[in-house]
Amino acid sequence: MKPTLSPLRAALAGAGLLLAAATLPAAATTIDRVVSPGGIEAWLVEDHTVPAITVSFAFEGGAAQDPEGKAGLASLLGEMLTEGAGPYDAAGFKAALADRSIQLSFSTSQDYSGGRLKTLTTERDAAFELLRLALAEPRLEQDDLDRIKAGRLAELNFQENDPGTIADDRWSAAAFPGHPYGRPTIGTKDSVVAITRDDLADLRQRLFARDGLRLGVVGDIDAATLGPVLDRIFGGLPAKGDRRPVPEITVAAKGAETVPMAVSQASIQLGVPAPRRDDPDYFPSIVMNHILGGSTFTSRLYRAVREQRGLAYSVDSDTIQLKRTGLLLITAGTRADKAGESLSVIRDEIARLAAEGPTEQEVAEAKSYLIGSYPLGFASHDALAGYVLSLQLAGRGRDFIDRYPGLIGAVTPEQVKAVAARILQVKDPTAVVVGTPGT
Repeated sequence: MKPTLSPLRAALAGAGLLLAAATLPAAATTIDRVVSPGGIEAWLVEDHTVPAITVSFAFEGGAAQDPEGKAGLASLLGEMLTEGAGPYDAAGFKAALADRSIQLSFSTSQDYSGGRLKTLTTERDAAFELLRLALAEPRLEQDDLDRIKAGRLAELNFQENDPGTIADDRWSAAAFPGHPYGRPTIGTKDSVVAITRDDLADLRQRLFARDGLRLGVVGDIDAATLGPVLDRIFGGLPAKGDRRPVPEITVAAKGAETVPMAVSQASIQLGVPAPRRDDPDYFPSIVMNHILGGSTFTSRLYRAVREQRGLAYSVDSDTIQLKRTGLLLITAGTRADKAGESLSVIRDEIARLAAEGPTEQEVAEAKSYLIGSYPLGFASHDALAGYVLSLQLAGRGRDFIDRYPGLIGAVTPEQVKAVAARILQVKDPTAVVVGTPGT
């Protein structure tokens, strides 16, 4: 498993499930609800054109469940699940996967612990058993844990000199003070050293339970076959987990912080609260974000910061949904001697959009792009399985694929103007600049 770096990058990595390159037949986007004899639910998209199956799964509870002083525990657990299980030691487990061309990986975000299994149909029984073993019978051997922790510590040493990671971590800590979302998903050097094998075993027992499980399955398998398989893989897990409550939180407004660092390229992060998925302003905020910084080459931030002034190597914005908060995050990589000017231009563009709103043409073009590019989000088995899973985690219905274009299409310029005024007029938004800003 490749661990995520922070609550923000974890959420953005999840959004990366919406990227793909191939095209599935239209009928493949029909999502069926399957309930196993034991009561385990999965959402299934049958597609028998390719003899392969992808299973994306998530358990409620992720890095936000890490105990105080043990940040990084959930992500370390994810790494350890493929380091031996049942009769296989670490090398044997990896060989069992490789010999059958089975792909099994685990990932951790702030709110969920999960992963993905991909297998040829001919190897599905072996693949399902290996997944069962990883979840229910991981060895968690001390030698393997020591090795994984050493790798994590090396990664953390490297990140001490990475402006992007520092900006991410410092911004999260300032925006979510005293909250689990403010801690690095992969932990700190002190917290990683403190994690024990017993910590891993305890967290696995608390999180990997059937009541917090969500599943998206795509490929060469039908509902009648899938039902008993679900019981075989997941039926031996505890019926209920023991997850600690994570409080709601709103992004704090702490103003700007500069972290001096002798680097050629500075990193900038600035974020504000944004509507949650159940907010009437949610879909207008998606359109607004695309206009502000969500578009690669046509956004206001790209034109003002990079194209017109040549200040930044990269600049963009994204709306991020964590389970207990929503936010809009702007990131930029700029010459260190131009960091101050870049931040000033970013603030000016935010203020201009908040005060004036978008043009009708900007709204029309943003809506056209968002609707036209939407099918790419489920254009391969892997992407579709992740997308089907994400619909469940977001509380969307199985018909959301069909409804999304209409929801975006119904957004008006007036709604975008209103949401821009609502969320972009934050006094002293939390911002972090890592590098030596210019004047």
